Amino acid sequence: MQEFYEKRAKINRALKLSSSVVDIKSMTFENFKMRKGCETTFEEIKDAIENFEKREKLGAFIFGETGNGKTHGTAAGGNKLIEKGYAVIFITEKDLLSRLAATKNYNNMESFNEIMSACLEADLLIWDDFMSSQRLANEEKDWIFQIINGRERANKPIWATPAEFEDDATAYKLDDKGRTWWRLMVNMNCIYNRQATNYRKSKAMARALGVSMDEYDS
Repeated sequence: MQEFYEKRAKINRALKLSSSVVDIKSMTFENFKMRKGCETTFEEIKDAIENFEKREKLGAFIFGETGNGKTHGTAAGGNKLIEKGYAVIFITEKDLLSRLAATKNYNNMESFNEIMSACLEADLLIWDDFMSSQRLANEEKDWIFQIINGRERANKPIWATPAEFEDDATAYKLDDKGRTWWRLMVNMNCIYNRQATNYRKSKAMARALGVSMDEYDS
């Protein structure tokens, strides 16, 4: 019984740190819109759930055009793992860096160590909009390294969902030797949603043209 309460407290602490908890909880596999190009992502997340313990620190790096189901798919997977009793944090890069920076404020309710510890100790960290920041201060680069390095050492996975990127430029955006980037990538299954299109764009255009989304996408 004590173990149950400790596990539940860990999950609640992780959820407290997550971005947009209400929206995240509503994202499930049941309401996931399976569109052409999302199949590989769906299969990867399913495998990551079914073999979570076996995969250890092996994460998922799912990229492609914005709005093509990356966030919904990973959130749905995270919700399944929470149901299984795992502590999962779902956070956007902007929210993560803003909250760490806000700890400098004396009146801030969260401490730096509280946020960093949660990111390192959660069973799974889902990092949405990874590397979406146009410019990173040196201290932000250091925070990102601390999280990636700490989770690698703790044998815990990250699921990251960046948009499309230029590989060479991105690899050295975090540091001039690429150490942070390759420390992350060595522990990732990389999935490219190559054919999946922007869901929001398709929905808006279909409505404007008076056709169904399937007709617009075909």
